[in-house]
Amino acid sequence: MSPEIKGGTEAGVIMQLPDRAGLYNSSKGEADPIEKKVLPSDTEFAKAVYFTNPPSPHDRDVISFEIVLSGAERRSIHRPEVCLVGQGWSILNSSTRRIELGAGRELSVRDLYIEHNQQIADGKSKPLRAHYYYWFVGADVTTPSHVARIWLTLRDNLVRGVNHRWAYVTMLATAGENFTATEIAERPRSDAETTQMLDEFVKVIAPRFQKSLMDKPPVSAAN
Repeated sequence: MSPEIKGGTEAGVIMQLPDRAGLYNSSKGEADPIEKKVLPSDTEFAKAVYFTNPPSPHDRDVISFEIVLSGAERRSIHRPEVCLVGQGWSILNSSTRRIELGAGRELSVRDLYIEHNQQIADGKSKPLRAHYYYWFVGADVTTPSHVARIWLTLRDNLVRGVNHRWAYVTMLATAGENFTATEIAERPRSDAETTQMLDEFVKVIAPRFQKSLMDKPPVSAAN
């Protein structure tokens, strides 16, 4: 008795990341072979590492960024906490951050404070901590909650006749204040400095790919 489904192929994101975002240049990447093997074949990926270019590479800031866009099968999108633990990270804390984007716009993201053992010289290791931001983008909605995403999927399917093609957006930056710049090949930062850096990067990057945050509708490739 639900209405006719519409909007099943409309994504709320553009899967072409900018070469430059604010002070950051980028190095584009490909999906991990394991991702391609495990996820449905029509899953789309956009991946890049964004970095600053100071005089010394030990003073640079680095942010890993990825968008995973689901295809016809919705199992492309999953709880990120499961993947992180499977990759050897421990989750120390989880919180929601509300980031003011200006012009009355706001974006809520989930911040996972994570840790794993990082190998250093002489075969030793130290705990390396990082902040992992993520959020989900539907056709015209966004949420930092996996549970809310499922609820929105059901509600909009039944009430609005919309079948969201969800995108999963992630950002990761290390907080290596207990490391030297040589050991991690970037600027060691405190937790507060790392979250501030990521918040500022969200303000720059989100309006470049998330359609609901763009000042103007994106121009299609046909134009």
